[in-house]
Amino acid sequence: MPGLEELLTHPGIWRGREAGSPTVPARPSGHAQLDQALQGGWPRGQLTELIGGPFGSGETRILLPMLAACTRDQRRVVLVGPPATPWIPGWRQLGVDPELVLMIRTATEEDAVWSCEQILRQPDTGALLAWLRGTDGAPLRRLRLAASAGDACAFLYRPPAAAQQPSPAHLRIRWQGDGDHLRLEVIKQTGGWLPRNQPVMIPRNLLNHRCEP
Repeated sequence: MPGLEELLTHPGIWRGREAGSPTVPARPSGHAQLDQALQGGWPRGQLTELIGGPFGSGETRILLPMLAACTRDQRRVVLVGPPATPWIPGWRQLGVDPELVLMIRTATEEDAVWSCEQILRQPDTGALLAWLRGTDGAPLRRLRLAASAGDACAFLYRPPAAAQQPSPAHLRIRWQGDGDHLRLEVIKQTGGWLPRNQPVMIPRNLLNHRCEP
Protein backbone atom coordinates (compact mmCIF):
# COMPACT_ATOMS: atom_id res chain seq x y z
CA MET A 1 0.00 0.00 0.00
CA PRO A 2 1.46 3.40 -0.96
CA GLY A 3 2.50 5.73 1.84
CA LEU A 4 0.47 8.83 2.74
CA GLU A 5 3.00 11.23 1.21
CA GLU A 6 2.98 9.32 -2.08
CA LEU A 7 -0.82 9.27 -2.08
CA LEU A 8 -1.05 13.01 -1.45
CA THR A 9 1.19 13.78 -4.43
CA HIS A 10 -0.87 11.68 -6.85
CA PRO A 11 -2.17 13.89 -9.74
CA GLY A 12 -5.64 12.40 -9.40
CA ILE A 13 -6.10 13.79 -5.90
CA TRP A 14 -8.25 16.94 -5.66
CA ARG A 15 -6.90 19.58 -3.27
CA GLY A 16 -9.23 22.21 -1.85
CA ARG A 17 -6.53 24.87 -1.80
CA GLU A 18 -6.24 24.54 -5.58
CA ALA A 19 -9.92 25.11 -6.15
CA GLY A 20 -9.66 28.88 -6.51
CA SER A 21 -12.07 30.74 -8.75
CA PRO A 22 -11.07 31.01 -12.41
CA THR A 23 -9.53 34.35 -13.27
CA VAL A 24 -12.11 36.71 -14.75
CA PRO A 25 -10.82 39.38 -17.17
CA ALA A 26 -11.38 42.79 -15.62
CA ARG A 27 -10.79 46.49 -16.15
CA PRO A 28 -9.33 48.32 -13.15
CA SER A 29 -11.84 50.60 -11.44
CA GLY A 30 -9.27 53.31 -10.72
CA HIS A 31 -9.73 52.84 -6.95
CA ALA A 32 -7.36 50.41 -5.21
CA GLN A 33 -9.74 49.49 -2.38
CA LEU A 34 -12.55 48.74 -4.83
CA ASP A 35 -10.26 46.68 -7.10
CA GLN A 36 -9.30 44.59 -4.08
CA ALA A 37 -12.96 43.97 -3.20
CA LEU A 38 -13.73 43.07 -6.82
CA GLN A 39 -10.67 40.80 -7.11
CA GLY A 40 -9.07 42.86 -9.85
CA GLY A 41 -11.63 45.37 -11.09
CA TRP A 42 -14.87 45.55 -13.04
CA PRO A 43 -15.45 42.12 -14.63
CA ARG A 44 -15.60 41.78 -18.41
CA GLY A 45 -18.05 39.37 -20.00
CA GLN A 46 -20.25 39.39 -16.91
CA LEU A 47 -23.42 41.22 -15.82
CA THR A 48 -23.03 43.64 -12.92
CA GLU A 49 -25.97 45.15 -11.05
CA LEU A 50 -25.54 48.50 -9.30
CA ILE A 51 -28.41 48.78 -6.83
CA GLY A 52 -29.26 52.00 -5.01
CA GLY A 53 -30.54 55.54 -5.05
CA PRO A 54 -31.14 58.38 -5.29
CA PHE A 55 -29.38 58.88 -8.59
CA GLY A 56 -26.83 61.64 -8.75
CA SER A 57 -24.78 60.44 -5.77
CA GLY A 58 -21.72 59.50 -7.81
CA GLU A 59 -22.96 56.13 -9.03
CA THR A 60 -22.01 56.95 -12.62
CA ARG A 61 -18.80 58.88 -11.88
CA ILE A 62 -17.41 55.81 -10.10
CA LEU A 63 -17.23 54.17 -13.55
CA LEU A 64 -15.48 57.02 -15.37
CA PRO A 65 -11.88 55.74 -15.00
CA MET A 66 -12.99 52.46 -16.57
CA LEU A 67 -14.99 54.25 -19.30
CA ALA A 68 -11.96 56.40 -20.11
CA ALA A 69 -9.85 53.24 -20.46
CA CYS A 70 -12.44 51.79 -22.83
CA THR A 71 -12.35 54.80 -25.14
CA ARG A 72 -8.55 54.88 -25.06
CA ASP A 73 -8.75 51.33 -26.41
CA GLN A 74 -11.16 52.54 -29.10
CA ARG A 75 -14.02 50.60 -27.52
CA ARG A 76 -17.51 52.09 -27.53
CA VAL A 77 -19.37 53.16 -24.37
CA VAL A 78 -23.16 52.81 -24.65
CA LEU A 79 -25.84 54.20 -22.32
CA VAL A 80 -29.38 52.83 -22.57
CA GLY A 81 -32.19 54.80 -20.94
CA PRO A 82 -30.19 57.07 -18.58
CA PRO A 83 -32.38 59.14 -16.21
CA ALA A 84 -30.61 62.29 -17.41
CA THR A 85 -28.30 63.23 -20.25
CA PRO A 86 -24.70 63.05 -18.99
CA TRP A 87 -22.61 66.21 -19.06
CA ILE A 88 -20.32 65.15 -21.89
CA PRO A 89 -17.85 68.11 -21.56
CA GLY A 90 -17.21 66.95 -18.00
CA TRP A 91 -16.70 63.39 -19.18
CA ARG A 92 -14.21 64.66 -21.75
CA GLN A 93 -12.26 66.45 -19.03
CA LEU A 94 -12.14 63.16 -17.11
CA GLY A 95 -10.65 61.30 -20.08
CA VAL A 96 -13.71 59.86 -21.87
CA ASP A 97 -13.71 60.39 -25.64
CA PRO A 98 -17.24 61.69 -26.49
CA GLU A 99 -16.89 60.42 -30.07
CA LEU A 100 -17.13 56.88 -28.69
CA VAL A 101 -20.12 57.49 -26.41
CA LEU A 102 -23.55 56.42 -27.69
CA MET A 103 -26.86 57.06 -25.90
CA ILE A 104 -30.01 55.06 -26.73
CA ARG A 105 -33.58 55.74 -25.64
CA THR A 106 -36.35 53.24 -26.38
CA ALA A 107 -40.13 53.32 -26.20
CA THR A 108 -40.56 50.03 -24.33
CA GLU A 109 -38.70 47.89 -21.82
CA GLU A 110 -38.57 45.01 -24.31
CA ASP A 111 -36.89 47.27 -26.88
CA ALA A 112 -34.36 48.35 -24.26
CA VAL A 113 -33.50 44.76 -23.32
CA TRP A 114 -33.18 43.81 -27.00
CA SER A 115 -30.90 46.79 -27.61
CA CYS A 116 -28.70 45.80 -24.67
CA GLU A 117 -28.40 42.25 -26.00
CA GLN A 118 -27.25 43.45 -29.42
CA ILE A 119 -24.78 45.93 -27.94
CA LEU A 120 -23.18 43.38 -25.63
CA ARG A 121 -22.56 41.01 -28.52
CA GLN A 122 -20.71 43.64 -30.57
CA PRO A 123 -16.92 43.19 -30.43
CA ASP A 124 -16.27 46.95 -30.32
CA THR A 125 -18.34 47.47 -27.14
CA GLY A 126 -16.20 48.36 -24.14
CA ALA A 127 -18.95 49.11 -21.61
CA LEU A 128 -22.74 49.15 -21.40
CA LEU A 129 -24.65 51.16 -18.79
CA ALA A 130 -28.39 50.50 -18.73
CA TRP A 131 -31.26 51.81 -16.60
CA LEU A 132 -34.18 49.40 -16.95
CA ARG A 133 -37.39 49.74 -14.97
CA GLY A 134 -38.36 46.69 -12.91
CA THR A 135 -36.40 44.20 -14.98
CA ASP A 136 -36.24 40.71 -13.50
CA GLY A 137 -36.64 37.04 -14.40
CA ALA A 138 -36.26 36.16 -18.08
CA PRO A 139 -34.94 39.59 -19.23
CA LEU A 140 -32.13 39.44 -16.68
CA ARG A 141 -31.20 35.93 -17.76
CA ARG A 142 -31.09 37.13 -21.37
CA LEU A 143 -28.77 39.98 -20.39
CA ARG A 144 -26.49 37.63 -18.45
CA LEU A 145 -26.18 35.39 -21.52
CA ALA A 146 -25.53 38.36 -23.79
CA ALA A 147 -22.85 39.69 -21.43
CA SER A 148 -21.18 36.28 -21.38
CA ALA A 149 -21.11 36.24 -25.19
CA GLY A 150 -18.73 39.24 -25.30
CA ASP A 151 -16.05 40.83 -23.15
CA ALA A 152 -17.61 44.20 -22.36
CA CYS A 153 -18.21 45.52 -18.85
CA ALA A 154 -22.02 45.36 -18.49
CA PHE A 155 -23.77 47.44 -15.81
CA LEU A 156 -27.46 47.44 -14.96
CA TYR A 157 -28.72 50.15 -12.59
CA ARG A 158 -31.63 49.02 -10.42
CA PRO A 159 -33.63 50.62 -7.57
CA PRO A 160 -32.97 49.78 -3.88
CA ALA A 161 -35.88 47.30 -3.64
CA ALA A 162 -34.11 45.06 -6.17
CA ALA A 163 -31.58 44.05 -3.49
CA GLN A 164 -34.29 41.86 -1.90
CA GLN A 165 -34.98 40.02 -5.16
CA PRO A 166 -33.02 37.07 -6.58
CA SER A 167 -30.97 37.83 -9.67
CA PRO A 168 -28.85 35.88 -12.17
CA ALA A 169 -26.32 38.74 -12.36
CA HIS A 170 -22.73 37.66 -11.79
CA LEU A 171 -21.97 40.64 -9.52
CA ARG A 172 -24.32 42.73 -7.42
CA ILE A 173 -23.26 45.90 -5.61
CA ARG A 174 -25.41 48.04 -3.33
CA TRP A 175 -24.46 51.72 -3.41
CA GLN A 176 -25.63 54.82 -1.56
CA GLY A 177 -24.45 58.31 -0.81
CA ASP A 178 -22.97 58.54 2.70
CA GLY A 179 -22.01 62.11 3.53
CA ASP A 180 -18.86 62.97 1.58
CA HIS A 181 -18.47 59.38 0.38
CA LEU A 182 -20.06 56.87 -1.93
CA ARG A 183 -20.61 53.63 -0.01
CA LEU A 184 -20.32 50.40 -2.03
CA GLU A 185 -21.18 46.95 -0.65
CA VAL A 186 -20.75 43.71 -2.60
CA ILE A 187 -23.85 41.55 -1.96
CA LYS A 188 -23.20 38.87 -4.59
CA GLN A 189 -20.04 37.81 -6.36
CA THR A 190 -20.17 34.66 -8.47
CA GLY A 191 -17.26 32.38 -7.73
CA GLY A 192 -15.72 34.69 -5.15
CA TRP A 193 -15.63 35.33 -1.43
CA LEU A 194 -17.79 38.20 -0.25
CA PRO A 195 -16.00 40.94 1.70
CA ARG A 196 -18.75 40.91 4.32
CA ASN A 197 -19.11 43.89 6.62
CA GLN A 198 -16.37 45.63 4.70
CA PRO A 199 -18.05 48.31 2.57
CA VAL A 200 -15.86 50.29 0.23
CA MET A 201 -16.00 54.01 0.96
CA ILE A 202 -14.95 56.24 -1.95
CA PRO A 203 -14.52 59.97 -1.17
CA ARG A 204 -16.70 61.92 -3.59
CA ASN A 205 -13.93 64.42 -4.30
CA LEU A 206 -11.88 61.56 -5.79
CA LEU A 207 -14.67 60.85 -8.28
CA ASN A 208 -13.93 64.17 -9.98
CA HIS A 209 -10.22 63.59 -10.55
CA ARG A 210 -9.02 63.42 -14.12
CA CYS A 211 -8.58 59.88 -15.50
CA GLU A 212 -5.03 59.56 -16.77
CA PRO A 213 -3.77 56.73 -19.03
